[in-house]
Amino acid sequence: MGKDGHLLEMRNLRTSFFTHVGEVKAVDGVSLYIDRGETLGVVGESGSGKSVTMLSAMGLLPETGRVIGGEILFSERSLARLREREMETVRGNEIGMIFQDPMTSLNPVFTIGNQITETLIKHKRVTKAEANRKAVEILASVMIPSPEKRISQYPHEFSGGMRQRVMIAMAICCDPCLLIADEPTTALDVTIQAQILELMKELSRGRETSVILITHDLGVVAGMCDRVNVMYAGQIAESGAVRDIFHRPRHPYTLGLLKSVPNPNRIQKERLAPIKGHPPDLLKPPKGCAFAARCEYAMKICLASRPPSFEIGDGHNAACFLNHPDAPRVSM
Repeated sequence: MGKDGHLLEMRNLRTSFFTHVGEVKAVDGVSLYIDRGETLGVVGESGSGKSVTMLSAMGLLPETGRVIGGEILFSERSLARLREREMETVRGNEIGMIFQDPMTSLNPVFTIGNQITETLIKHKRVTKAEANRKAVEILASVMIPSPEKRISQYPHEFSGGMRQRVMIAMAICCDPCLLIADEPTTALDVTIQAQILELMKELSRGRETSVILITHDLGVVAGMCDRVNVMYAGQIAESGAVRDIFHRPRHPYTLGLLKSVPNPNRIQKERLAPIKGHPPDLLKPPKGCAFAARCEYAMKICLASRPPSFEIGDGHNAACFLNHPDAPRVSM
């Protein structure tokens, strides 16, 4: 557990990419946590730092990326201080990850069975026969038909939805206590998306696994998560329980995200309102609030200073000066 009893906790995490044109501050002071049995949503536009935050925790950053500050605590250990060999015992065994694109994440020259049993043999020290038997059971648990036959097939012989199920099987085969799912329904049709999400719900309940769901789909968050962290430009803009984020948003970016997607529960139909402008250049991040240039409520202080995280209620926080006691009252 982390210092406060959390399963995973990040404190002021900062991750940068060092390129030939300069330092890209991809994650800039992120603090978040997840408890056992909880499902946490991490949402935001593409490039907001969602995936990089989790890749930092897994120690899977590309060569140009580096964690330059902050803490990543998992089960009383600092992941950033572990050697690569020690991290290998954590990945797959204690923390499983479902990557964004199953076609590129699965090795095309190895059978599905080989790719699952490799993990089992490495972490569980079982025989090849035991690993094969376990692999068949895992494939059956993620509702892949005829698993005894499918285990000998290659990734190209599976549909997109089936490949995503295989990725889930690989991630859970060692019974990790934390599962990180990075856009698990990308490029899947609506019916298959619903099946994958329902499968993840059942697995998290049945195995008491904590889940971090990285997505830009607020509908998925509403149906899956207990709490939400909204990210923008490598920072946490707002965090809180699902009901707070959806019904009492206190950051203009969160409000913009909600207004830009259809809400079937609205009695009066409203035109969708996209967020105008573009995210800031993280090679030269703004001095003040990262969202100020796109915010209709921006004040002078927003351009000059980075807002702290204001506590709105129990577990509900928003990094926006509009939540300061002396700020003008606006209707969001």
